[in-house]
Amino acid sequence: QQSTGTTLIGVQALFLYPLNALINSQKERLDSWTRELSPHVRFCLYNGNTKELPDSTDKEHPNEILSRQLLRQEPAPILMTNATMLEYMLVRQEDRPIIEISKKNNTLRWIVLDEAHSYIGSQAAEIALLLRRVVQAFGKKSEDIRFVATSATIGSKEANLQLQQYLADLAGVPTDNVLVVTGRRDFDR
Repeated sequence: QQSTGTTLIGVQALFLYPLNALINSQKERLDSWTRELSPHVRFCLYNGNTKELPDSTDKEHPNEILSRQLLRQEPAPILMTNATMLEYMLVRQEDRPIIEISKKNNTLRWIVLDEAHSYIGSQAAEIALLLRRVVQAFGKKSEDIRFVATSATIGSKEANLQLQQYLADLAGVPTDNVLVVTGRRDFDR
């Protein structure tokens, strides 16, 4: 992987969320996880609200890429976005550096699909095609990527196996390449 000094450059983990509110809800958590790793590991919340140019607030957040310009120059290892912005990244010329730099540095290793249960019918077909295009654009094969699906509404082991098969079908990979992350809230804390 390419780096500038000690900063990792190139998307390694791509998180897809169905809603901007879900993307934004992860900001505090990502900030706390990456703050001590800064500037080595950075993240970017890439959606329609991401500003175009850097400003003075960027220096206050060295572990977060806050502008499209910086994301295009030095793609963050952790990129959180939605399907619409991912589609734009694939087709907009100005966003091509995000993919090209990551492809050159051979960095993409993870694709996480949050709220995976929400992709049904034609939406599932669209996300499946989008995932295949993303893998190809990054110069990878589906077998090279670890796919992760998350869902707060699925809890049984049988349902998790169904979700694993579902995402494997979406991504076009064997089920061994799919990790379904489960958990439960501990209300006793």
